[in-house]
Parts: sequence; C-alpha cells; structure tokens
Amino acid sequence: KVLEKAKIHTDAISSCSLLCADGQDLMISVSLDGSLLAHTVDLVVQSSSLSEDPSKRGLAGTLSRFPYLGLSQARAPPRSKLTPFRKHTASDPLACLSLTNDGSSGHIVFAGGHDDVVLAYGITSACAVASVYSHRDAVTGLDIIQRPSTMAGNAIWTDISTHLMVSGSWDATVKVWSVAVATGETVSINREPLAELFDADSTIICLSASYVLGTGLAIAAGCTDGSFVVWLCHDDGTKVVIHKEPPRRGSGPCSSLKWTEQMGSVYLFAGFSTGRLSSHVLSNGVLERASAVSIGVGVKCIEIIDGALLAGCSDGGLRLLPLRDGAYFDSKPTLWNAVNGKLSPGLTCISSAISITNELGYPRLICATGGEDGSVALFELKRAY
Repeated sequence: KVLEKAKIHTDAISSCSLLCADGQDLMISVSLDGSLLAHTVDLVVQSSSLSEDPSKRGLAGTLSRFPYLGLSQARAPPRSKLTPFRKHTASDPLACLSLTNDGSSGHIVFAGGHDDVVLAYGITSACAVASVYSHRDAVTGLDIIQRPSTMAGNAIWTDISTHLMVSGSWDATVKVWSVAVATGETVSINREPLAELFDADSTIICLSASYVLGTGLAIAAGCTDGSFVVWLCHDDGTKVVIHKEPPRRGSGPCSSLKWTEQMGSVYLFAGFSTGRLSSHVLSNGVLERASAVSIGVGVKCIEIIDGALLAGCSDGGLRLLPLRDGAYFDSKPTLWNAVNGKLSPGLTCISSAISITNELGYPRLICATGGEDGSVALFELKRAY
C-alpha cells in the first residue's frame, strides 16, 4: 500500500533509515548531492479505518471494500505524509548512514561521505555533534552497534564505550571505532581505531556488522570486483578472516550485505549486481553457504523483514522472496514494478520499521525505498488475504 512518493534530493539517495520510536516517526536520508535530510512521517491511521476487520487489512481486501465512488464528489487534496524537519549539507557527496539513540529521547545519525569523514548529527540538536577523519578515501559503508547491557569491558568494549562504529571505504580497509554516546545527543569518537582490517582486495562499497554474544563482532564487507570478506573480532582483541568469497568473472560488484539474527541463529545475506542472492549461516565461528538464487536483474540493496527478503533492483522493481528456516530461498519472488515512479529509477536503498500508530495498537510494517533520481517511496506491507 503506497503511502507517499516524492523527490526529496537532487541526486541519488545513497542510504535511508526509518525511525519509528518514542511516538515520533522519522525518515532519514543521505544523498550524493551532499545533503542529509530528516522528514517527519505521518503514519496516523484515520479513525474511520480503526474499526475495520483485521482480517481485511491485506491489499486485496482493502481494494474489495471500495465500490465505485462518484467522481463529482468533492475531496480535499491528500496531505503529504512527509514533512521536512532537519537538513544538513556537507561539502562532498554522502554515501552511507547508520542511526542510533542516546538512551533517552535523542537520536544521532552517523554519515560517511566522499570527504573521508564520518559525521555524527543530532536530530534534536539539529547540528553536527562529532566527526572523525576515518579513511584515506570515501567512506562507503557504516554500521553502529549498541553495547549489550550485560557486556563487561574488554579489548573490544572499553569501559566508556557505549557503541562500536564499523566503517568501510574505497581505500579497501575496514575500521572499528570506540564511540561514547550520552544523553543530550553527546557523542565522542575515539580517533584511534580499535581495529584496522586490510584483507579486502578491491574497493569496498557495502558493509554490514553485528555483535554476536559469545562470539564477537562479525563484519562483512562487499567489493567492486564481486568478492566479499567476513571477519570475526573476538572480545580478546584477536581478528580472524572466516570467509573470503572470491570474485567471479563478469559477476559485477557485491552491492549489498545484511546480517540478521533469528531464534538464536545468525545469517548473512549478500546481493550482487548480476541478480544473484546468497545466504550463509554463522555457527561456531564458521560461515557456511546455505542457499542461492538468481532473480535475473541487478540487486542494489536488500532488507530482511518478517521471514522474507526484500531486494531493490536496478530496473526500479522491488522483489520479495520468502525465506524458509531463516535462510533458504523457497519460491519465486513477488514483483512490484516501478516502485519509486513511472520512470522506474533504480532502487539504491531500503529501510523498514514497525510502527504502532493507531488506537487498536496493532503493528504496521512500514518500508521506504530510495532511488537513483533522488526520489523516495513510502509504503506499508500487508499480507493479502
């Protein structure tokens, strides 16, 4: 169910993130036009729809409830779901972002760009709150990991750190940073990285990281030659390459990586510009291939949602692939064409969040996609009954 389509940037959207928390719904985006934008998102369900039968919330059920409506009936123009809230302009293109909170009502956006700097921007403060010169080339991948509440200090988690920041760059390196975030959107980034990883053989263009209790920090970085590298940074400070996917002739870049954890199992998903998708299982420090499929068109970005994988593609289509047992591609994908508009701009990023914006309190799965033309589409995914 499409909620909104709008062009909000003047160049490709490189990354976006939905935030649905504390009674405030926001969409954050960064672009190659150098801007970081925060929009408030109006997801409130109108009172007339609150009494509907939950079994009819699917798209097919929604359409079946609307018979012919007289065209002569006057209607007020629909109100935009997106309202500009914050804006920051960098001197160079911005390529990636990651979002976290300050433990209270504040939220911080970490954004990396072509000026080799990672910037921390406070949403409430409406200003930059910290930065670090992180790499010798553009920062193209970024992930922020919040410290587990029971984690004691060790080689990875210092006594004062509340988060780990993992960055990847065109300089073919990955770095891990200690970050302290406090109430009031106060941020301190240690300028000396905790770890520097040099095992990638090509320019890094995507990155995903996840902290696995009892194992350590798992990092995956994808490269322009189609390869990707996976490291484990153990709590004692040791760093090990546990997987190195070799490049394949004509395979194109590894364009997207995503860690996810379900029922105690840890999975890694990878998407490639050739249309190939693969899944892997991390167990006892070993990464094993689980499943693979080709969808026939270049994959630009992926997101894992409620037992399925969403793939944003170069043809402007969004494809949903059900997952069996957490990691196995099980059927043909469902396709939605031209998600961001009739001109079908290639999709560059996907974000999803659960929002509760109605009196009945049932959760809604909200997604956003960013496009190569600077457009964004906001929509709700429902099961069609």
